[in-house]
Amino acid sequence: MLVFLTLFFILILNHPTQNFSLLNYFSGEYCSYTRTPVSDSYINLGFCYMGHDRAEANTLVGESMVIYNFEAGAAIKTLRATIIKTEVVNNATIIYANSPLINSSVTIEGKKINLQIANYSDHSVIGWPLILGSF
Repeated sequence: MLVFLTLFFILILNHPTQNFSLLNYFSGEYCSYTRTPVSDSYINLGFCYMGHDRAEANTLVGESMVIYNFEAGAAIKTLRATIIKTEVVNNATIIYANSPLINSSVTIEGKKINLQIANYSDHSVIGWPLILGSF
């Protein structure tokens, strides 16, 4: 929990304008994470839908997408990402990677991370710079 909170606050403080969107590469249940209009100190985690519109780039701090029948390796290749670390948590293989297509990032164990994929047997959750919602 402490790691999640630390990463969450790093995202709040480091939020450059992002032109990258998962919607340009994949389709699935889409979530965007935005700074709230009231304050840059809070992130709205509740904007999820099945669609093809994205949040305004000046408030966007991350995205995630649930994709069924999805090969994580295909996403790594499509996004020209380098795998930094993998781990198995419960029934998921979690991949931490870095893609040159994504501007924002977080630092985990001294490594720059800007893409996370939780790969299950029937679906995957992909997010940048990390999956902020449930996976």
